[in-house]
Amino acid sequence: MRRLRVAAAVAAVAVLATAAVAPGTPPRPGGSTAERPVGGEGDAPGAGGGFGAFGGFDDFGGYGAVGGPTGQGAPGGFPRPGGFGTGRLRTLAGVLRQDRPGSGWYLVGGAHLVLGLEVAYADHQQIVLRFPAARRVVSVLCGPDETYAPLGYSCGASVSLDEVRVRLGRNGRPADPTATAAGRYANFWLLGLVEQR
Repeated sequence: MRRLRVAAAVAAVAVLATAAVAPGTPPRPGGSTAERPVGGEGDAPGAGGGFGAFGGFDDFGGYGAVGGPTGQGAPGGFPRPGGFGTGRLRTLAGVLRQDRPGSGWYLVGGAHLVLGLEVAYADHQQIVLRFPAARRVVSVLCGPDETYAPLGYSCGASVSLDEVRVRLGRNGRPADPTATAAGRYANFWLLGLVEQR
């Protein structure tokens, strides 16, 4: 029994010794994207107003966007066209909901965060949302939640420099947005990136 305790103690010390990392050690070049700093002065220790390794709202909209050093790269650390410091990315996000058919689509607040989007109108073909004019669009994605997906609903976004047009489908056929609703808590999720002017 004593030998077993000694062996367990030695194993525990070995595991702790290999897992120890000195606090404040800067990430190594080429480390994982989770270790790399995100642009923005708020990322520097003690700078205040930033979000550390998760980025600040002033650079990529925050919440885990990853990029190179301030002004020296795009997300992922790759250089931007036109040289260092050209363009900045802005996050567009929202939870799109209609409580009952014909009640009107809106972006959910409260427990959800709306970033840069507002609903303009909905007709029998699409839901139109607007955002401040961008220089270029990276992408805007739309997806049904766990309530809409099993019912066969899908969605897709067509995007211009200041507008997102969401079209709905059900079982491979177009669906009328004004007639679409699956309950008070059913939504379509929107997430996008645009380059600011």
